[in-house]
Amino acid sequence: MIVSENLLLGNILDALDRLFDGETSVIDLQALLLATAEALRETPHHGMLEGPAADLLSIVRSGTDMEKQRDQALNATVQLRFYLADLLPIE
Repeated sequence: MIVSENLLLGNILDALDRLFDGETSVIDLQALLLATAEALRETPHHGMLEGPAADLLSIVRSGTDMEKQRDQALNATVQLRFYLADLLPIE
């Protein structure tokens, strides 16, 4: 994996941690996933980002309260978290 891919995917893992800690919103995570998926369109990672980005957009559009959105987003991104944790080096 090239350095730029590593940095972009690491940013997503950090954002997932911030969502868990309540330090970022679901829509901010969704925007990051969408932008990163586009930046990594020609890589094998694109497919792992595109689905969760769409799921998060649906969650935001549902209009439920922020705490419920956060819980739903954490569930919708659990597979992505495992994928990234397996892929990225431990720091």
